[in-house]
Amino acid sequence: MVTIAARQDDDATYKWLLLSVILLGSFMATLDASIVNVSLPSIMADFGASVDQIEWVVTGYMLTFASLISLTGWMRDQIGNKRLFVASLAVFTFGSVLCGLAWNLPSLIFARVLQAIGGGAINPTAMAMISDVFEPHERARALSYWGVGVIVGPAIGPTLGGYLTYHISWRAIFMVNLPIGIIATILAAILIRKDKSEDISRRPFDFFGFVFLAAFLVSFLLALNKGDREGWTSIYITTCAAIAILSLIGFLTVESQIKHPILDLRIFQNKIFSSSILVTAGRSVGLFGGTFLLPLFMQIFMGLDEIQSGLVLLPGAIIIGFMMPLAPKLSDKFGVRATSIAGLLGVAWFMFSYRTIGVNTSVWGVISPTIIRGVGIGLLVAPVMAIALNSVPKSQTGQASVILNLIQQVAGSIGIAILGTTLSIRTKFHLLAIDSALNADQPAVKRAMGEIYYRAVRMGYSPAESFAVVRAMLVKHVIATGSVAGYQDSFVVGGIIVVFTIIFAFLLPARSAHAGAVGAKIADEPTILE
Repeated sequence: MVTIAARQDDDATYKWLLLSVILLGSFMATLDASIVNVSLPSIMADFGASVDQIEWVVTGYMLTFASLISLTGWMRDQIGNKRLFVASLAVFTFGSVLCGLAWNLPSLIFARVLQAIGGGAINPTAMAMISDVFEPHERARALSYWGVGVIVGPAIGPTLGGYLTYHISWRAIFMVNLPIGIIATILAAILIRKDKSEDISRRPFDFFGFVFLAAFLVSFLLALNKGDREGWTSIYITTCAAIAILSLIGFLTVESQIKHPILDLRIFQNKIFSSSILVTAGRSVGLFGGTFLLPLFMQIFMGLDEIQSGLVLLPGAIIIGFMMPLAPKLSDKFGVRATSIAGLLGVAWFMFSYRTIGVNTSVWGVISPTIIRGVGIGLLVAPVMAIALNSVPKSQTGQASVILNLIQQVAGSIGIAILGTTLSIRTKFHLLAIDSALNADQPAVKRAMGEIYYRAVRMGYSPAESFAVVRAMLVKHVIATGSVAGYQDSFVVGGIIVVFTIIFAFLLPARSAHAGAVGAKIADEPTILE
């Protein structure tokens, strides 16, 4: 009895040591996904790069990261969790150092791709290890602590990136990973236990499935990323769309016939897992889409710099970190369905709150909705991930973790593309509407222009100069009004998408995300996937 108790205590200690190590690695990887954005102007100045060229620092990372996530499950089967996680941390850290030492733009893009090769496997492997080590009734709690690093990392990235770039150099945003990466790699190599021989299966590599999936993701994400700039009907975008469609058809055909697919799509026959994926996608649109729009608005229309806008977003990130450990307890009491619906409502409220945002909106008027969003995101992440992993047999948790991370990445990109396109279209719409109103010879417009003209004359301007002042102020007002209205509409569209996702939250179980009953029940029903 004493030996059994000692072994149980040892296992419990190991679980939390493991969680601490993978949390450190995941935090480093997710932080780097957003920290670079605010430093792009400084990198452009150093390398003399154009906007189109500098975009590949972000785009190259995103495309490589998304494409290689799908490889994680197969690599895990070949070499095991420990070797894959340690190797991923080492590659990511080495790529970070190369980024900091980059001597020109091509070398920086190459180093970012190398970073993504390591970073793409870190989070799926981390989730798989959590699923392997923690029992179903413990997973929500473990995922909540791990999720603090995964969600808060990108949230504080712009603030930290702006500070390091302003006070040191843009190279510091990459070099900051060196001590973290070295410590995480050493701890992972020492503390993580070796995989059991039965956990390594050596299944054959699905070459055609991977190629088709990678081609689909690259062409699809490129179209989303470049659509607004290139034009949605341009040859560039239509070619990307055609490649994406053909690649998706090829991928689905291969995966439906092969014995060992790169992604086992039969897992989507599980209603709970599929519902969790759709809720995760909606949450990603709210998180990444809102994080995309807000800093732009604050810097363009409120006059805040990168550091100030990052600090405005910081309270919401802190709330996410505070709520994450509480979410499993709340889902245990009220059920994962109720907490997920509440979380999505919080994210939707965040979006709809900015339907009246304007140049005179106070800083608190921006911060307060982000706090509500923080509560909503905190309620959503761990319970939904836990119910997704608990809904599949243990042999499928690796596949489930890969799919969860892939969908989160792709959905975030889709959300940014949708809201960015909405911003462009609606801004043009409002500018045309305002221009039509001004050209309608309305008395109120003529009175306002006359008042501006006479004020300019009284200030000493000549009649010609006064007319120029009137035109300049009028153009400035029109552009500002139309652009702000475009942002307002974009937030509304984001809110509608999140509200629509609530439909799928109703399909989640009413019981706790970490009760263990879901996983136990489905594990006894292998016919779902076989």
